[in-house]
Amino acid sequence: MNIWLSYVNYPVTTAVYFERALRRQCHRVTTVGPRFPRELIELWQLQNMKLPLTDHDLPTDFAPDMAELLASIPDQERPDLYLWIESVGGHFPKNLEALPCTRACYLIDSHLENISWHLEWAQQFHYVFIAQREYLPRFREVNPNTHWLPLACDPEIHAQLDLPKLHDIGFVGSLVLNPRRQRLLKSLEEHTDLYYERCFWDDMARVFSASRIVFNNAVNNDLNMRVFEVMATGALLLTDTAPGSGLDELFRDGEEVALYRCDAELEDVARFYLNNDELRKQVAARGRRAVLQAHTYEHRVADLLAVSTGGKPTTYSAQELRERSTRGLEPLFRSVVEPLINFSGQSRSFVIPVLDYSPASEFNILTLLRDLEQIPGEVLVVFNDETVAAELKGHPRITRAAVMTENIGVARAWNVGIDMASTPFVFILNSDLHLERDAVEVMEQGLRTLDRAACVGPQGSFVNLRLTRDYLYFNKGEFDTPVEVDAVSGFLFAIRREHFGTGGLRFENAFTPCYFEEWDLGLQIKRAGLKSYVVPTDAYTHHWSGSISARREIASMGRSESPQAILQRNRLLFLAKWYDRAGQEGDGTLLESGIGRYGRQRALGFLRAGKPEEAEQTIRHLAAAAPCRPDLQGLAGFVMGHLGQHVEALSYIKQALRLDAALDIDGFIKGLIIELEQAQP
Repeated sequence: MNIWLSYVNYPVTTAVYFERALRRQCHRVTTVGPRFPRELIELWQLQNMKLPLTDHDLPTDFAPDMAELLASIPDQERPDLYLWIESVGGHFPKNLEALPCTRACYLIDSHLENISWHLEWAQQFHYVFIAQREYLPRFREVNPNTHWLPLACDPEIHAQLDLPKLHDIGFVGSLVLNPRRQRLLKSLEEHTDLYYERCFWDDMARVFSASRIVFNNAVNNDLNMRVFEVMATGALLLTDTAPGSGLDELFRDGEEVALYRCDAELEDVARFYLNNDELRKQVAARGRRAVLQAHTYEHRVADLLAVSTGGKPTTYSAQELRERSTRGLEPLFRSVVEPLINFSGQSRSFVIPVLDYSPASEFNILTLLRDLEQIPGEVLVVFNDETVAAELKGHPRITRAAVMTENIGVARAWNVGIDMASTPFVFILNSDLHLERDAVEVMEQGLRTLDRAACVGPQGSFVNLRLTRDYLYFNKGEFDTPVEVDAVSGFLFAIRREHFGTGGLRFENAFTPCYFEEWDLGLQIKRAGLKSYVVPTDAYTHHWSGSISARREIASMGRSESPQAILQRNRLLFLAKWYDRAGQEGDGTLLESGIGRYGRQRALGFLRAGKPEEAEQTIRHLAAAAPCRPDLQGLAGFVMGHLGQHVEALSYIKQALRLDAALDIDGFIKGLIIELEQAQP
């Protein structure tokens, strides 16, 4: 895009960061506006700026006439977007309506008694972006097209420098007309090693990097630049809560930042983190990763342009930014806790419940133990039969064993085995399984690298929970990339142990002795904000029902039942548990399958990649697998229409509307078009 960027030119203003981000994204940027008045340098305490004052590409006075400016330039130089960013008071270009393009502005200091002129100025623009979320309702009264866009960091400037920690607490902000800030800093200086310097850019990054903690306090509850800049350098941010700003939704106290909830608490919080150095490092490191993943000026520019060009209805919410910033981050304190819990020194454990020698299968516990001789890891056996336990006692490949006096069922046995484990990754194995090392390594790699992976396995499904059956099952050899699914099959899967026990996940003992454990775990994982995946590998062999098919009845916990009776009973327990939980929590999406998301990703991905045959094959298969889902029927209509098969497209669209008469088909199709054009495969 050809973008005119309008601001008063001085090197440490917010607009400079936007300019750098726009140029990095290969837009053609023309800066427009006046130079910074030199008389403000001392008034604003900018003597240490150390960067020259220069002219813009199109230098103007503080109130240029845009009609006259346009008349002075060639037509090919005219902008596609005019972006005015707040910098120095009094910069108000005239005749903005003469600009032949979209006009957007970014208003930053609404909290500094600027709100009146901000509200008036906002009416001059097609799109308004504000840094202080608290004022959003008032802006939308005068311009409904107003959006929240927080400030951010520039990782090249706000860099983590390899410097010794010379200061306990650092600060670089202004003290002008801020008696509260002066009082708080004086209090810190009396009790800690406080370093203060009014500095900018590289000098500021050096102060932050050399400080264990950097102090911040909001002015009128603003969400200021320092929040993001400090975190980007890897120092621990010590800040107040700034109610209403969104700070406490973007970052969590004790996870990415350190908050003092009242001024009287400031010294205690500072002292706590200074006395707990490892904790401080962990929180600061996680904060830095979170900021770099979602809070740079390149992120902000992309969001602003997506909205101002009509590609998105609004900017990201605090919740969406939180999700994007923490995506894929390891749980806090893992580097500290893992050596404590992983005392075996190995990365994985194998948990194997054993009831018998699997008479209906060619594989059993003895063959599986032979397989595991070739695969490193602890082997933890939960014997549900004392006779088998006595025969295998002392087997050299068994690390630890638990012996039950009777069959306690699959879910209880898995829980016992996980409780015995001392490794970060735990593999759950049926005893009637042949396993090769490649399968184990593929699954463990999935747990290490896939986004929020809590459970992975080689087979799994999308589930129609209402009818307790699979929409779509992924069998061995039927897929070639990892797929996020509703549930992973229970004969072979792996979990991250940190998510179990104190992590909140646990297999449901009520499903004793068997059935529905995997679907129940899948819903627990989803409810916790984690994910289940199937990963492609063929380095295993398993025949279904190798144990159960050999038994007409299953004895467990003092009673004997047929497999069919157990299935019927546990189906009722499963539905009762999850319908009740979804109702209590008011979460209508909890019981929804992820097959719709998968369908969009696959079908649109094939279209983007120029593979129409694969797109058609995929959507036909999914629409047939879930004929009563309006989203997949509508998606099928879109894909078939895109491929020029209009009669079939219309048939799918009609089916979608029959299934959901309230479906906004125009909005649905527009959303798919945006996703097709913008999303990555």
